[in-house]
Amino acid sequence: MSAETFYTKYVSARGVPILSSTRVPDEALSAARDMASGLLAHRPEFAEWLVANDYRVAIIADEEALLDLPDKAHWTKPAREDPRLTRCELKHYDERIGAKSDRQYWDERARGIGGPRTVGSEEDVLGLYSTRYWGETIFVHEMAHNILFAIEAVDPPLYAEVEAAYANALANDLWLNEYATTTIQEYWAEGTQIWFNSNRLVVVDGRQILNHPDLEAYDPRLYAALGKAYGDTHRLKSDPFWMSAARVPPGPPPENTAEEC
Repeated sequence: MSAETFYTKYVSARGVPILSSTRVPDEALSAARDMASGLLAHRPEFAEWLVANDYRVAIIADEEALLDLPDKAHWTKPAREDPRLTRCELKHYDERIGAKSDRQYWDERARGIGGPRTVGSEEDVLGLYSTRYWGETIFVHEMAHNILFAIEAVDPPLYAEVEAAYANALANDLWLNEYATTTIQEYWAEGTQIWFNSNRLVVVDGRQILNHPDLEAYDPRLYAALGKAYGDTHRLKSDPFWMSAARVPPGPPPENTAEEC
């Protein structure tokens, strides 16, 4: 493996490189390695596919940003027709995206990215108070995207099951207006977080989905597909928000947790 000189630290999660600059503490790389290894434990062929296709992970320090990474420095903000935009981003595109510089947009938008050059952040994988994702582990979400890419390539029948589950969810207003309905990738990644008991509370028309039994009852088709990827484990070593009380915001639960716009 060759990497830019920006990266000075390295660990491996079942062969998938996890890299960082000197600013990232070793414990953050260790936590990311533990979680990534756990996600890939049940189906080692997924890790083999990621390695063969040059996937790797960068962990940014609390004081670093996405565009500080050499492979992200050229990134521009998404166009209005980008299919990954949420319904609220589309509705308020001009002020939330169009009026901002590329760096300003990405600095505000994300501290994690999935794909061949995945990114996680120090504060997220360690569950520090400085994380903007307090109450959930976004690294689990971003790595889940990579799992689904591997499923699509390695296990087409399972990918077809995920497609069918997603179509069923949309047809029956499951996850109505939640981020999970944006794309099949977000559906899978949000489901993965709940499977591992590491997502913030989701409420749809008063129905609460927080832990994996809630997911099984609410969306059994997604749950069944997740089980074929992850086996029977529902905890990732070093996940800072596993079964954490922080997953539930204080006060009475809302009728819906979907963003209003």
